[in-house]
Amino acid sequence: MYDYISIHSDKLALFIKTDVIENFLILNMSCTKLSTLVFTKELSGSSIIIRGINANLQGNYAYDSADEFTEINLIEIDFPDNSNGDLEDEILKIAQEISNEFLWKIDLRE
Repeated sequence: MYDYISIHSDKLALFIKTDVIENFLILNMSCTKLSTLVFTKELSGSSIIIRGINANLQGNYAYDSADEFTEINLIEIDFPDNSNGDLEDEILKIAQEISNEFLWKIDLRE
């Protein structure tokens, strides 16, 4: 079972404008915006959290500075504690859609 999925460009070198990712998640993925660059989506009775993050090239970041971002280079999708194989498959499909849209890669974290 995974804790979260990361989606990012090769070596975190490419960025997406925050308004572009917000529009994509809201309009194309039917996500609900919770706060700046934090979204939720209901899947199989569970809420998943999707975060847009501005990270340095080593992948380090701070959550509390999202209001200042104009671009992101990392997206994380959290797996709920109660996730099972079917829910994980649905989350992987969402990650794949995001990955395909922005030509970024998926990194699974256990």
